[in-house]
Formats: sequence, C-alpha cells, structure tokens
Amino acid sequence: MRTRRSLRPSWTALLATGLTVGALLGPGGLALADTPPPTVAATVPVGPYPAGVALLPDGSKVLVTSQSSGAVTLIDTASDTVAATVDTGSGSYAVAVTPDGGHAYVTHATENTVSVVDIAARTVTATVPVGAAPFDVVLAPDGAHAYVSNADANTVSVIDTATATVTATVPVGAEPHGLVASPDGHRVYVAAPGDKVVQVLDTATATVTGSITVPSAAFDLAVTPDGARLYTANWGEHTVGVIDTAAGTATGTVTVGANPLAVTVAPDGRTAFASNYDDNTVSVIDTAADTVSSTLPVGANPYGLAVTADGKHGYLADFGAATVNVLSIPRPVPTVTAVSPATGPVTGGTAVTVTGTNLAGATAVTFGAAGNASAFSCTATGCTATAPAGAAGTVDVRVTTPLGVSAVVPGDHYTYTEQADLAVALTAKPVTGLGGRVDFTLTVTNRGPSALTSGTVTVPLTSPTTATSTDCTVAGGKVTCTLAALASGASVTRHFSVPVGLLTSRTFTVTATRTASAPADPVATDDSASRTCRANTSLSITCS
Repeated sequence: MRTRRSLRPSWTALLATGLTVGALLGPGGLALADTPPPTVAATVPVGPYPAGVALLPDGSKVLVTSQSSGAVTLIDTASDTVAATVDTGSGSYAVAVTPDGGHAYVTHATENTVSVVDIAARTVTATVPVGAAPFDVVLAPDGAHAYVSNADANTVSVIDTATATVTATVPVGAEPHGLVASPDGHRVYVAAPGDKVVQVLDTATATVTGSITVPSAAFDLAVTPDGARLYTANWGEHTVGVIDTAAGTATGTVTVGANPLAVTVAPDGRTAFASNYDDNTVSVIDTAADTVSSTLPVGANPYGLAVTADGKHGYLADFGAATVNVLSIPRPVPTVTAVSPATGPVTGGTAVTVTGTNLAGATAVTFGAAGNASAFSCTATGCTATAPAGAAGTVDVRVTTPLGVSAVVPGDHYTYTEQADLAVALTAKPVTGLGGRVDFTLTVTNRGPSALTSGTVTVPLTSPTTATSTDCTVAGGKVTCTLAALASGASVTRHFSVPVGLLTSRTFTVTATRTASAPADPVATDDSASRTCRANTSLSITCS
C-alpha cells in the first residue's frame, strides 16, 4: 500500500491504510423521540480493510470495498451472508450505486481510476482514469453523473455515466475527501480539509460557486434530506460539525468519540451517525437537538456506514476487523399524549386535535372500536382527525405510522356521549275580553343526534304575573314543564296561560328556558325563547 501525503501528521498512518467515505441519505428532518439505542445484530466477515459501504436501492444487497484486495463484497441483506465478490482492481476505496441499482462506481486511490461495475453481471464494464488519489465518489440523484474527489490533485472529476468518460475536472480546495450531493442534485458539497473549507460545486456549470469556512478539518460529509444542513466528520477534533446550507455558515459542533472519519444521516433525517475510528464506537446524534443520544460499541476502527431506507438497519465497515457490523436501529414509534376535545357525540364528525410525538407519516388514526377517523392529517407532533360515529363510552385514540402504533395511555382517551339538542320555541296568543289572558304554546324539538330521555323547561314568573297550565306545574313563582322520552327529530308541546286583569296596563316578558336534559344538550344557542306582551286593558292585548 502506498502512503499518501496527508493533511496532518496524525493522518499519515491512517491514510496509508486507505480509509474512505460511505453514506446513505434520505428524506426527513423530524424530532427524535426517546428510543432504545442501536445494537449490533450480526457480524459478517468480509475482505481485509473494508472501507466504503453502499446499499442497492431495493435494499437487497450491500456492497463493501476492500482497501487491501480491491474486491467488492456483496452481502445479501436477507441472510446477512456474503453472496459474491467482484474483483475491481487494487485497493478499492469508496463505492456508490446508481439510482436504478444497475451499476456501482468504485474508486482506486493507487491506480488513479474509477471502476464501473455491472452489479447483476458482477463484472467491471469500464475503467475511467481520473485525478491523483481518487478518494470519494457520489452519484447525482438522477444518475447522469458521478463525482470523484481526487485527494492529491485538489480536483473533482465529473464522469458522464452514459459514456463512462470524464467530462470536466473542477479545481477545488486542498486535500478534497468527502463528497455529498444535495437532494435536488443542483450542488455537490466538497470537504477540503487542507483549507478547512466545504466548497459548493454547481452541477449545472461544473464550477465552484461557494466556499464555507469551517473551524475544523472536515473529512467527511452528510446532508439532511431537506438539504438544509450538512454534518461534517472532523478528524482530530473529536467533533461533528453542523453547517446551515442556506446561510453558508458553520453553526456549531457536536462532541463525539475519538477521531470520527465518517458521518451518515439516517433516511428519515432524525439521526446522524458518527463513526469514531479510534475508540471503536458509533455516536448516535439527535439531529433535532444536535446532541449525542447514545454511543454504540462496535468492531475495530469503524468507518463507512449505510442505512436501509426504512431506517431499521445499518451496515458498518470495521476497517481494522475485516468485518461488517449489522446494526439493528430501533425506530421511534408514535406516541399520543393528549386529545382535544376529549368528548364528542356518538354520531361522530367532531374535529379532534391529537398531540404527541413521531406522528408524521401516519397511515391511520383510530378511535377504538369506532374505527378509523373519516379524515386526518398529521405533522410530527400533532394530528387533526375527524371522529367517526361510535357507541357511547370511552375509547383510545391511537396513531399508526410505518414504524408502529402508539401505545394505550390515559392521555389518548376520547369519550363518545349521547347528546340531544333541545330547541325551545314559544308562541303567544292574546285572548281579549272580560277574562283576558295570553295563551302560550311551548314547542320543544329534539334536534338529536340522540334520543332524549328526560328534560325540563322552566318559565320564571315575575310578580304580579301568574299562570295556569294543564300540562305543566305552576309553583314557586315559575312554570315547570317536564319532558319524557323524545326521539331525535320529534317535537312536543306544552301550554300555559297568563291572565290579564280588566283594568291592567302593563308590559311583561315571558321567557322559556331548557334547564335540564338527559343526555346532555351540546348547543346552548337554541335553549331559550321569549315573547313580550303589552296589555292596555284586558280588551287590548298585543304580543310580539
């Protein structure tokens, strides 16, 4: 193996063994809930000095390079066993797979070439000369171009994947290593640790259009699924850096293990993983808080890591152990902490706000035995859902995402209630003569949705007003009309009369109000009705 010039003396021995970059990125950018840390589920022996790791788009195979033999090992992810090896040339470093899964691009630092591998045929179909000491390789999202960092030439080679030829050579900063493409494919970010910068390569013009100064020597790069942030593995600083891509500035660092050489963002964007080469650990970073949530012991000298599209497994190259660790990565399941309002009618239709965590991407919101919400929409921390019809009683509102179903907790309770909306109407009919009076007719309509079990309508009487009734009770200065069972949509009438003396001259108002009902009345706006009458004498009475 050839010892290449290194940025720092402490890198010389490391780079002599030929480390490389590997990262698989995906959509996301959501807050990380409390979840168990990853674990090593299996260990797969591979070729000596494994470095770069890449997954096929369908997740069926993992490709792992060998800095020593140059062979690329294919691991079957269903069985976690070696399915094949492909001889690609001496000292293979980084590997990247085209979006269609048909080809892999492999860098060879000692040969100054990139091999193009037909994955199905398991053969090298082309060898592309590039710059001195090619290190990392990344594919554009559309697969039309491959970008290669040439560490000893301070350039990036642009390969046309249709012709397997270099179409541009872009001068960049000193010792370019890690590369990552923006999700939209408009930019490729280049880590140039020799100048302590991350440069922005415009893919349309194949020119450097920006340079972001960073406080540490960024060796590897990963981008969040929304393209808003970059994470940098800072060799020698024991940190991972954070860059705001819109502002083009470094915004902070996260302290991780000893000498991180690779950083990977999970497909959902919730976590980043730092491969800590010198202490044989992986730091798990919560990207919402930019803090380390757990540290996982792994094999000797961890480096390239690829994470499956569902985020449940990772494949980590242990450079010093000639193995690949298969990581089991628990995913944050949804949780429900509150439901508002917590009650609604059995007929459904109530707009309910469900509060919790990890709710984005929900595939269902269920209301116990009542079933699925008739409509719902969720963000990471909340859902709006329309309650379906259900039986009276309390149910658990649970949210289902591809990662699981929220557990039953007291905060998810929603109570279906029987409700009967009683609408009160009152008419007044003056009856003139020596025995003048006003005959009132009270009409109560049950607007539902439930049947009425019982109810009461009360009419206060202000002295000197009195009343008589054949179907209501008059006592204690009020008229009390009791209601028995009443189906939804049905109406009932009650009657009472207020006498007017022969020589009476006064104005009085009579108000009838629903004062009790079972089940509860959810609508208060139609609970009362009033009529005002003017009596000059019992021979002249008017009401409105």
